[in-house]
Amino acid sequence: MPRTKSLAALIEHYGEERIYNPKANKVPAIYKILNKHIFNNRLKNPKITIRRMHGALGLFEFNPYATKFCYKITIHNKFKNFKEFVEILGHEMVHYYQKLVLKQNSAKHNKEFYSFKNKFKKLGLNLKRVYR
Repeated sequence: MPRTKSLAALIEHYGEERIYNPKANKVPAIYKILNKHIFNNRLKNPKITIRRMHGALGLFEFNPYATKFCYKITIHNKFKNFKEFVEILGHEMVHYYQKLVLKQNSAKHNKEFYSFKNKFKKLGLNLKRVYR
C-alpha cells in the first residue's frame, strides 16, 4: 500500500482491473480515512473481520447484550477491485453510524442512510443498497 493517505491515490494505485483481497492489517488504515472524510472521526473502532460470505459482500452486526465488541463489521475476503472494497466498507460504516451516533433501533437503508450519498460522491465512491 502506498504511503499516501489519499483515497483517490489508493484507488488509482490498485486500479479497476485487479481483484482485491483485503488483509486484516490494511483494513484499519482505510477505515481511518473513511472515518475522517465521511464521518468526521465520530466512529469508534469496531471489530472488523474478513471472511468468505455467501449472498453478501459486507455485514454490520450489533449485540446490545455483549460486554465487549458490541459492534462488528464483517467484509468478504474477495472483491472485484479495491474501489468496490472501499465502497462496501463505507456502506457498513454508514450502518454503524446509524446505530452508534443516530441511535436508530435498526440500521436500515432509509433516508438517513442515503443522506451520505453526496459525501461518498465527493470521494469518487458510490453508496447504494446492492452491489454487483
